[in-house]
Amino acid sequence: MNLGFEFEEYIKYIFSHIINIKDENIDIKERIKLTGLSGIKHEFDLYYEFDKSGFIHKVAIECKNTKRPIDKKDVLDFVGKLNDFRNILGILISRNGFQSGAKEFGEKHGLILMDQNSLPTFPQMLADRLKTVALPEASYIGEPFWVIMEINEQGKVTGTYYGTDKPFIHVPIYFSKRHAESMLSVLNKSSSKYAVRGLTQYALRSFIITMNFMKARVVICMKDNNCKNDTEFRAFEITLDELEKQYYYGEKIFSKIPFA
Repeated sequence: MNLGFEFEEYIKYIFSHIINIKDENIDIKERIKLTGLSGIKHEFDLYYEFDKSGFIHKVAIECKNTKRPIDKKDVLDFVGKLNDFRNILGILISRNGFQSGAKEFGEKHGLILMDQNSLPTFPQMLADRLKTVALPEASYIGEPFWVIMEINEQGKVTGTYYGTDKPFIHVPIYFSKRHAESMLSVLNKSSSKYAVRGLTQYALRSFIITMNFMKARVVICMKDNNCKNDTEFRAFEITLDELEKQYYYGEKIFSKIPFA
């Protein structure tokens, strides 16, 4: 069993989901060889690049799954490779940490250093990424679903979805904005901390990922002529697999996590 390779696969899995939260289709390449300014080819464990405001950002990730904290030589080797390009951001991830001299050297040379303690869990990284790029805005149109979300004093969604415990703990989603608003009118009689938001396709993707890591159940709510009041719905539970299969049109969201 190649534990180093499995660790790379795990890191790739995490970063692939985080950087593609809006279906950006950013491809993370493994064991890629790039030619530096010196003409020498250098291999990086993981590499990706993306366009932001017309500028190409390049990121190289080195993954270390050694039994000991890595020393200054490991960091020096990575810095040396990066210096032959001058425009690649370096992320060095060591499962078992860094020796003090290695960490100091890496930080002075602009590396992002992560270890077992500082590397956030997948849900933490996901939550941080969602808050910056993928939370539904007021202008979003449901494709096809609408949700009720908590908002702060500035009227911005916090990332928390409204849920209820009847008949079991679940998060409701609605085909109709008006149906979601009918429930909202009841909720906001006692509090004005909620708002209706539409789930675009990439917001739906984020919703599914979030529900998966929260181990949350999801219920689709609809109304018919027999529903007499704002809180009465026809509802049925849908699994996240079926939610993705039936209503999401992008690339497959989940794959098996390769490294625990």
